[in-house]
Amino acid sequence: MIDYHSETSAAELVFKGISVLITNEGTGIWRLRSKTDSTFDERGAAQTLSCDLGEEIKLSDLPIETGEQNGCLKISASDGSYVLADSDCIGFYSSDGVLKRKVSGIRCEGNSCFVTVDAFPDERLYGTGERFDRVNQRNKKLNLYAIDRWCQTRGNSYLPVPVLLSSRSDMVFMNRYEQSLFDICSSQKNKIKIEQKYAPADLYFFISDSAADNITSYCRLTGFAPMPPDWSFGTLVCRYHPEFYTKEGVFSMIDEMEKNGFPWSAVILEGFRPYQVEKLPELREISDRVHSLGKKVMLYEQCGRFPKDADKLFGLDDSYAVSSDSGVELDETSSYNKLDNFNKKKMRCIDLTSQRSRDKWYDFWAGYIDDIGIDGAKIDFCEQFPDSPGIKFADGRNPAAAHHWYPTLYNTLQFKHFNSKPDGGVNFSRGGGIGAQRYPFVWAGDQRREFYFLKPVVRAALSLGLSGVPFVSWDMAGYQPSFNPIDKRQENRVFIRGLEFTAFSPVIQTHGRIKRPYDFDDHTKDVYRAYSNLHECLKPYLTEQAEISCKTGLPLMRHLFLYDSNDKNCFDIEDEYMLGEALLVAPVLSRFNHRNIYLPKGRWVNIFDGREYEGSRWLKHYKVPLESVPVFRLAGKSSGCIDDVLEKAKPFIDEIKRYN
Repeated sequence: MIDYHSETSAAELVFKGISVLITNEGTGIWRLRSKTDSTFDERGAAQTLSCDLGEEIKLSDLPIETGEQNGCLKISASDGSYVLADSDCIGFYSSDGVLKRKVSGIRCEGNSCFVTVDAFPDERLYGTGERFDRVNQRNKKLNLYAIDRWCQTRGNSYLPVPVLLSSRSDMVFMNRYEQSLFDICSSQKNKIKIEQKYAPADLYFFISDSAADNITSYCRLTGFAPMPPDWSFGTLVCRYHPEFYTKEGVFSMIDEMEKNGFPWSAVILEGFRPYQVEKLPELREISDRVHSLGKKVMLYEQCGRFPKDADKLFGLDDSYAVSSDSGVELDETSSYNKLDNFNKKKMRCIDLTSQRSRDKWYDFWAGYIDDIGIDGAKIDFCEQFPDSPGIKFADGRNPAAAHHWYPTLYNTLQFKHFNSKPDGGVNFSRGGGIGAQRYPFVWAGDQRREFYFLKPVVRAALSLGLSGVPFVSWDMAGYQPSFNPIDKRQENRVFIRGLEFTAFSPVIQTHGRIKRPYDFDDHTKDVYRAYSNLHECLKPYLTEQAEISCKTGLPLMRHLFLYDSNDKNCFDIEDEYMLGEALLVAPVLSRFNHRNIYLPKGRWVNIFDGREYEGSRWLKHYKVPLESVPVFRLAGKSSGCIDDVLEKAKPFIDEIKRYN
């Protein structure tokens, strides 16, 4: 028996010499916190974000009962789940007595807290936010800290989330924005070692038998995604320097898209940054023309930043900015990308902890949203906000968590501003942290236009989906030109293969320094036209399924594990996915024109050739010509509109079929 005392809603015990507090936070949800000095911190990341958004914070007052069982402290919840604790471990059990997860160690050293959570043999461990190398992160050591690393696929993440979803369906979540290190059975077999820096432990254990239910519970805590506007599920056209830096360049793009019969929903004006008052007349002309075509206009901005001359232009003086010991010119985080800028960049950022600053910022953006008609923004460089001790916020908060907290709040607030428009608004963001689903779109960048980078972006979307972020896109078929001579010569092949699965994703986004769709040969343009129009036909299905995502937290692009968590064949498949509840997509992500495909339980119909297959089987060496992508419809009532959608898409499906 270990030392403890309990209240009706919490049990405090001394475990491994550390005071911990255990509370029941809902059906199948337990929370374990370690003590900071003489108190337990009520506000982890989820509670901080809710507070900053003006939402009511509901602290746990659910009843528990304490007693003894076989020499252990037993903490029981009203749902029948319980905790058993002794001097060796703290175990979390379902109502039928199954051990779901066990904490076997905890200690504090310096400014860090170390927690050891036991893993089961052979279980897969998904999540941790955006991951490019693989979805199953078992046997990996991870630094959960947002880092900008162009074209890297190992160890880096623009959007880390400290959550692990097991193939046994339960979930472990470290509810802190501060940097953490996850050693996932790498240095010690069957041990998950978490080092939480600069903060106490604040662990949630979601122990429902359903992975989907646990994702829902996680999103109920950290926030559900708001419903994006219908137009944001279309095609967004973006372009790096020089074309989109002039009105003529943007109008040329519009003319080319229209001339080629390429559908598009919005243009992202990377060359028209906020604060460029000299460009406002051109921006108004662009906005008027784009809106006259029934399309939308988005700006490009860098997360929360404003220039030195913002005082003279907009009245944004230093009193509205985050300050530091050396003034308001902040150095970007130490993890900055030297390929982007060899020396650290300086930044001046709006202080989101001050309501006065927030109001001033919204007044500034209202000029773009209300007067010019801007419908959204692409928000970049979210991973650069510093967390140095010298930073000073208006409300006096500790800056240790700012690197992940600041961009998450900023993006959420910007979405709220844009979404005030009658047709809705949206922002796309490259980074953030816990609660990133509130934006609601993120994109995975920056990759080169090479076959090598096709798999990483699919993995990034799937790992984000298993981390509670449901809407993910990328710079279609790459942001930068290829360094690979073979891929350079076959750029159209990489483009087509990237296009095929992007057409079966939440949004098509063309961006970068690379060849645009209308600059390819006629054959490639024909293929692009067919797939982009097919994607346009899918929008009713995408919005139908997105509404489910917003209610449940389940992603649009779903790992097959979420379709059938009892089928071990699904556990390690990282190059197929469910698009909503009715479609299975198995893209070709290499130079080959064939692949193996696994179909889980159910009856599946290839939407292009009509062939039917019974599930729970592999299709070996399935032939896939360059212009084709295997997509299978799940027979049955998995969607109310999929039949109508596919019927409307039939002309474009037939166009693609003729290449087979």
